[in-house]
Amino acid sequence: MGLISLYIEDMLRYIIVLLPFYLIARFIFIKKKKRITSLKNEFFVGVFSLYIIGLASQTIIPNWNAGIVTDTGEPFFDVYFTNDLSHLNLIPFNTVYEYFFQTNTDVDEWGSVSLLNLIANVFLFSPLGFFVPLIWSKCNSFKKILVLGLSVTCFIEFVQYFIGRSSDIDDVILNTFGTVIGYIVLKGFQKIIGKRFK
Repeated sequence: MGLISLYIEDMLRYIIVLLPFYLIARFIFIKKKKRITSLKNEFFVGVFSLYIIGLASQTIIPNWNAGIVTDTGEPFFDVYFTNDLSHLNLIPFNTVYEYFFQTNTDVDEWGSVSLLNLIANVFLFSPLGFFVPLIWSKCNSFKKILVLGLSVTCFIEFVQYFIGRSSDIDDVILNTFGTVIGYIVLKGFQKIIGKRFK
C-alpha cells in the first residue's frame, strides 16, 4: 500500500496547489456565461477537473526537483527530460508478459510492482470514461468513449517519449480498457439508480 500512497499523495499535492486556480477560472467562466447549469453538473465538472490535474501530474508533467542548496543557500529548480530507466515498447503485450513472467518483484504486502502497475494503468483512466458522458451528453456512446480513451492515451504516451518517461503500447491498451470500464460502470449506475444519475 506504500507505493500507492506515494502516488496518491503526489497527485493530491498538485490538486491542492491548483485547486484555487480552478475555482477562480470556473467562477470567471460562470460569471461570463451568467448562468450555472446545475449544482450536480458543477460537482461533476469540479471532480473531473481535479482528476485531470491528478492524471496530468502522473503522466505528462516532467519530473522535477526544487529546493535550496545547503552550502550556499541558493534556491534551485531542475526539470528532467531524460531518465535512464525509461524505455519505448511498440510490441503489444510485451510489457504485460514481462510483468507476469520476468520482473514480478514484490513491493509490499499488497502485491508486486508489476501487478500494481497493471492495475494503476487500468483504473487511473476509469474516471475518464465515467465523467465525460455525465458532463458532455454528446460523448455518451461506447464508440465515442473508446475513441476518446485511445486518443487521450496515445497523446500521453507521445508526450512521455519526449519528457524522459517510458512510452509503451501496452499502456495505451490498458488505459483505453480502463476508460471503457469507467463507461460500463457509469451505465451500470444509470440502470440501477435511473434518471436521477443522468
